Amino acid sequence: MTKHTTMLMLAASMTGCLAATALAAEAPDLHGIAAVAGPPAGFDAVHASDAALAAFALPPRPDAQKTPAAYAKWVRAMSVHTTRMLAPLQMTTIYHGPARNVGPRTDATPGGVSNIATNTSSNWSGDVNLNKLTRYNSSTSFYYILSDFVVPQVTNATCDGTYDYSSQWDGIDGWNSSDVLQAGTEADAYCYGGSTSLYYAAWIEWYPYSESRISGFTVSPGDDMFIEVWDTSSTVGYAYLENMSTGQAAEYELTPPSGTTLVGNSAEWIVERPGVNGGLATLADYVLDYQSSGAAYNFKNTEYLPGSSTSFLVDMYNGSTDLSNASLLGTGAVEYIYQ
Repeated sequence: MTKHTTMLMLAASMTGCLAATALAAEAPDLHGIAAVAGPPAGFDAVHASDAALAAFALPPRPDAQKTPAAYAKWVRAMSVHTTRMLAPLQMTTIYHGPARNVGPRTDATPGGVSNIATNTSSNWSGDVNLNKLTRYNSSTSFYYILSDFVVPQVTNATCDGTYDYSSQWDGIDGWNSSDVLQAGTEADAYCYGGSTSLYYAAWIEWYPYSESRISGFTVSPGDDMFIEVWDTSSTVGYAYLENMSTGQAAEYELTPPSGTTLVGNSAEWIVERPGVNGGLATLADYVLDYQSSGAAYNFKNTEYLPGSSTSFLVDMYNGSTDLSNASLLGTGAVEYIYQ
């Protein structure tokens, strides 16, 4: 069976969905999601104070000393975008939920990250950082997470007349918690009788709400995406997405469904096969999925990196076959292999 390698400098991925059929059948209920306008012309985000960044709801700034690579990516993102989109959203019937059917790998080295995954999940593959929280804490919950990745080229491996899905994302919660605050891209592939079709989009989601696609936000294979997700309370979150290849950027304020609150107990960089039509989608065959300079912070400014002592790698496993394997190349570097 052919193997395809995907390299990430910080583990991040998400799964996508079909453009036409995955849209909600009725008018979408987007209560609790609001587009955030950009700062005034001439505003210098790179040199602004943290208070000024917060005043304009701009993405929090990584620590230049603790995580210089993540800081450099943030500086680039805050410097290069030219168009802040107030783009409408399309609610879909795609769900990027918590890690499912998790369990340890019996053939992996336990006790923190090694060069192979120590855990499995039926829908996630990537790197997960954990703290020991069971409820939201305004000093030790995860505050924000960011990553920079290249949108992968995908194919449909079976050519059976159905769509295969893949998503690349970073987010907060979802491992040992019932919600996920997240943003990323989807890369989906259709094939039948030699006819092929690909679909790419950017999206945001606070599960258990479904994915909301960003209309008019261009996503293509090979594009360089910067994504940062953060929270300011257990019921207020933000997602900032920038396509640094096109200069488009969009930001949204999110609130969760009634009865759902953020825990802030996990931060992750994930490749996912999402939930579609009540079951898990077939994973699209991604060829290259490279992500770099990811970092996560809590409210005490403690940094968490892929490959750190608080993190572990996760392989996507359907009960009999590895679908997407994560292996550590070094702190902040992960290689995915789709089989």
